[in-house]
Amino acid sequence: MTPAQAFPHPIDGLDPAAGLRRMEGDVDLYTTLLRDFIASEKDAAQAIADALARDDRAAATRRAHTVKGLAGTFGAVRLQPAAQSLEAALRDGAAAGPVAERLAYFEAALAALVDALEAGLPPEDTTTADAEAIDRALLEQVCRELTGLMANWDVSARRLLDSHAPLLRAAFPDDFTALQSALRDFDFDAASARLEAACTQAGITPGA
Repeated sequence: MTPAQAFPHPIDGLDPAAGLRRMEGDVDLYTTLLRDFIASEKDAAQAIADALARDDRAAATRRAHTVKGLAGTFGAVRLQPAAQSLEAALRDGAAAGPVAERLAYFEAALAALVDALEAGLPPEDTTTADAEAIDRALLEQVCRELTGLMANWDVSARRLLDSHAPLLRAAFPDDFTALQSALRDFDFDAASARLEAACTQAGITPGA
C-alpha cells in the first residue's frame, strides 16, 4: 500500500504521499500535524501583515519561513511556493508593492488550504483525551520521559509526544500546540521550557 493510498482524506492542495514519506507512513501523526497547522498557522497572513504594519520585517520573515517549512513538511503544494516567494521578498528587502502582492497570494493559498483541511479532515476523536485526562500517573510518566529525552536532544521525544497527544493536549491545553511546534522544529530548549512551565502549573515535577 502506498502512502497516498493510506491517507483516506483527499484534500485539495495537499500531496499526502510527500507528507507521509516524511512521517514514515504514520497516518495518525500526519493527521495530527495537519490539525495542529490549522490551529497554529491559520492566522499567519494576518500576523505577517501586522508585523509589516509595525515595520518589523524580521518578525514577518520568520513567520513566512515557519509556514514555508511546515508546508514543505506535509506536502502543501500551493502554499509552500507562496510562502517561499513571500519569505524571499521580505528577506531581500523588496519594496512594499511587491511584498503586498506576494502577501495577498500567500493569504489566498493559506486560506484555501485551511478551508480544505477543515472540510476534509475527520472530526478529532476526543474520547481518548477524556479517558486519558484523568490518568495522572500516566501523565507524570510521560512528562518524565519527555524531559529526559529532550535533555539529551533525542529526536524520539517527538514520537513520544505524538503518541500521547490526546493526553497531553487535555492536560496542557494552553501549552500543547507550542510544545509540539517547538519539538517539530527540533528546538529542544524551547520545548523543555514549555513542558516545565506546563508541568509546574499542573503541579507535576517532571524530573522526579
